[in-house]
Amino acid sequence: MTPRLTALALLGLCLASPVHAADPADETKPLSPAQVSLFETPHLANIDHPETLLYRYTRQGPDGFTDHVAEDIKLVHPDGTKYVMFNFLTGDHHIFYPAVDDFRGNPLLMVFLEHDVDEMRAMTGVAAAYYRNRIRAAFIDKAEMAPAKVTLDGHEVAAQSITLRPFADNDRFAHMPQIQQKTYRFVLSKDVPGGFAEFATEMPADPASGAPAISEHLVFEKVASGKAVTP
Repeated sequence: MTPRLTALALLGLCLASPVHAADPADETKPLSPAQVSLFETPHLANIDHPETLLYRYTRQGPDGFTDHVAEDIKLVHPDGTKYVMFNFLTGDHHIFYPAVDDFRGNPLLMVFLEHDVDEMRAMTGVAAAYYRNRIRAAFIDKAEMAPAKVTLDGHEVAAQSITLRPFADNDRFAHMPQIQQKTYRFVLSKDVPGGFAEFATEMPADPASGAPAISEHLVFEKVASGKAVTP
């Protein structure tokens, strides 16, 4: 990474870093398999020229809607890293996220997580940093990994799913079981442009409080050709 790091890129580094930075021993621990798969894998290696990755967004629950997210690979640097821009949702639902540079992994993962954290902060009033820390901890020792299959261009290809429940043992949310039981799922495949077939979160309904089930899914749809950009 270069000095052009943005707040968004720093979020990704935070999520991939040891949880308890104050403990020097944690800084020497090897990354977990989930961290390696999500944050240390060059997901964008299968893209060698500027193009746009299109994803279908679906929100189910109150104010549910469908939309699209575009991830624009604007520049491919000589070392293989990318300059990436985002159009996260459209129209009234559009959310601005800054471009990032010098990436090998897919930064849409960080955008999706930041969007999720912002929504939980708005829902509960709990600081975004608290949620980030819990998610970061879950990637280290609570992630479940399993082989999977996804359909790409009408054909089934091999994939890997990573599932975690960051708040399952958190008494702070005992009165909010929909968050305590919230599930995150990431489906990766080297055959899918950009490396990710799906990003998803699911919160079950809580009949006691009347809270409805809410889910968000971001699924890879297709590639749109891009135009070369001069550095």
